[in-house]
Amino acid sequence: MGIAIVTRYLIREIAQAWLAVTAVLVAVLFTNRLVRYLGDAASGALPGDIVMQLMGYKALSYMALAIPGSFFLGIILALGRLYRDSEMAALGACGVGPGTLYRALFLLAAPLTLVIAWMALDMGPWAAREGDAAEELARETVEIQAIRPGRFIESSRADGMFYIEGFSDDGERMQDVFLQTRQGGEQILLAADEGYVETDPDTGDQYLVLLDGHRYDGVPGQAQWRQYRYQVHGVRITEGEPPALRVNRDGKPTAELWRSDDLRDRSELQWRLSMPIMVVTLGLMAIPLSRSSPRDGRYGRLLLAVLVYAIYSNGLTVSQGALEDGTLPPWLGLWPVHALVAVLALLWLARQYGLLRRKRRGAGMRGRDADS
Repeated sequence: MGIAIVTRYLIREIAQAWLAVTAVLVAVLFTNRLVRYLGDAASGALPGDIVMQLMGYKALSYMALAIPGSFFLGIILALGRLYRDSEMAALGACGVGPGTLYRALFLLAAPLTLVIAWMALDMGPWAAREGDAAEELARETVEIQAIRPGRFIESSRADGMFYIEGFSDDGERMQDVFLQTRQGGEQILLAADEGYVETDPDTGDQYLVLLDGHRYDGVPGQAQWRQYRYQVHGVRITEGEPPALRVNRDGKPTAELWRSDDLRDRSELQWRLSMPIMVVTLGLMAIPLSRSSPRDGRYGRLLLAVLVYAIYSNGLTVSQGALEDGTLPPWLGLWPVHALVAVLALLWLARQYGLLRRKRRGAGMRGRDADS
């Protein structure tokens, strides 16, 4: 049995509005993040050629958060237009009720919920991890990449002057390296045939590793200088954090969050599960919220929809914070917020279509019959 013409029409209208709103939201999020990355690139904190790669990772990690809201607003815009153009009145005269609306909504929301679940639980964390790793690596190497061979450059990381004669053919190692730094009131001069930058996987500290060179320690103006020859010499140029501390929670695999007993990990897990649930609850809310009269403005219900979404998302954020603090028990978590939105949507729908009044009228008639 095929899909009815009215159902296909409703699906098409909602899908077009949803895709348009999604494009706008993604563009806004993309622009905000792009401005930050371009600022970092302009200040020299990031290499310019990695900006678009980082934007791709951020866009993938944002999709699970943006799509539920865009789907909700798309439904409001699509059905609001149908009400404004009196198409819903004509459909209602033909016997099209909330059941048909929810059927069309379910056919669109069911696969979308599965896609959002995959994005929130798998693709989003992967993109967040890859983006953080790429950004960290880029920030670690940007100063070395910015060095121009044959020039003395003041290095903020090494707290001194830095010079290289050139790079190897593969660009991974520096050749004829000179470094002047200070330690304990003494000047330290380092000269090496080769050098490269390395990060300690245990501590996160970044080192400049020099190969086959000499070291000179002393105080300028005095004759007591010490000279050393070395095969390998490491100079710490930045102090980092252990990788376990630097991993953001939004980049942790979902399976790791599931096995963890840490409240912050549990709250992150429930936040990810909230993304597909929001598609369902906001879909329930969209049908009664979008109902309006033809005299209402073009965006009459859109402002109310934005307010509902803001209250919903902020409620989830506050509940997540309470879960992290231990105020809410883990078994309760964010579920009351979803349940409240779903119950309000069903009550609003029942009130609009007179289901509650019918029940009260039926109860009153039975009471009169019993009295007679």
